[in-house]
Amino acid sequence: MQIWTTGEYSFKIFPEKNIRGFKLPDTPQGLLGEARMLNASIVASFVELPLASIVSLHASSCGGRLQTSPAPIQTTPPKDTCSPELLMSLIQTKCADDAMTLVLKKELVAHLKCTTTGLTFWDPSCEAEDRGDKFVLRSAYSSCGMQVSASMISNEAVVNILSSSSPQRKKVHCLNMDSLSFQLGLYLSPHFLQAFNTIEPGQQSFVQVRVSPSVSEFLLQLDSCHLDLGPEGGTVELIQGRAAKGNCVSLLSPSPEGDPRFGFLLHFYTVPIPKTGTLSCTVALRPKTGSQDQEVHRTVFMRLNIISPDLSGCTSKGLVLPAVLGITFGAFLIGALLTAALWYIYSHTRSPSKREPVVAVAAPASSESSSTNHSIGSTQSTPCSTSSMA
Repeated sequence: MQIWTTGEYSFKIFPEKNIRGFKLPDTPQGLLGEARMLNASIVASFVELPLASIVSLHASSCGGRLQTSPAPIQTTPPKDTCSPELLMSLIQTKCADDAMTLVLKKELVAHLKCTTTGLTFWDPSCEAEDRGDKFVLRSAYSSCGMQVSASMISNEAVVNILSSSSPQRKKVHCLNMDSLSFQLGLYLSPHFLQAFNTIEPGQQSFVQVRVSPSVSEFLLQLDSCHLDLGPEGGTVELIQGRAAKGNCVSLLSPSPEGDPRFGFLLHFYTVPIPKTGTLSCTVALRPKTGSQDQEVHRTVFMRLNIISPDLSGCTSKGLVLPAVLGITFGAFLIGALLTAALWYIYSHTRSPSKREPVVAVAAPASSESSSTNHSIGSTQSTPCSTSSMA
């Protein structure tokens, strides 16, 4: 009987004698190959063992006719050993324009008490590269068994774990961004039936970001939106951090296809009002069952024409503050001019015969008193008189 193992080992009957081990392959296929090289291909079997300080082997026959060993046995690992499901969830998928990359950090694997023997794609010839602190597996979309559809690239991540009798598999995806089209639409009705490219201050507007073809495996979310009004109006923030910015912006329920929607009300408190603007939105796409590491961001924008409200273009939707102030001041000015004109006409068209003099009445007294009263009466003329009579 020969025992090959990695590291040092000893027999129970000779505990003080340590025997040096051998450098062995770390895969089941490699171990079975070593056994065949020792001419033990008939009786050799592969048994996976958890971490242990003592291993007992029982040989039912040490001589005579060779016996076929039983099938490989999967021992039950203790509760504090590797969790394959949790291990597979630690695989990070990164998508580029032409390649998919899988990353598995060794530190996380060690915390789970897992011993991995390899990370590959569905094609086992595509093996991960050991970069010291992590395994990195990278492949172009045209190799390693990649399945390319109209909007998605799919493959499988395969991990061999010593504590598992079969390799663990996980579906991995990347979006085919070249085949996706993003459209930003402005609507004047919450029914989202007809798109427009004009906006009027004080008018409720609705926005929808649409991706085609629809990708049911991915979730589309609004990351941020803003309206750039140029140097005249500056930038109006509508959505920041996937939340509405201000009381005039409201996030709406997505469309049946999952396209995000929101509504906003635009006001101007300065003049002149800009005539054009650019509406920009950044959207994030991520798998519904994946992590945020697989998020893909795209920015879509559209040009808008802004209609300035005036007297000829007023609608029943109401007027903005500058228009109300202008109309009020104009009405006041016209009223003042009409009043002045009527007073001027009235003061210059009366006939002299109809002008009534102002008579001063003096009580019978001495001549000095009469003279004084006459003098007082001559100074109490109305602004409309041209002469005074006593």
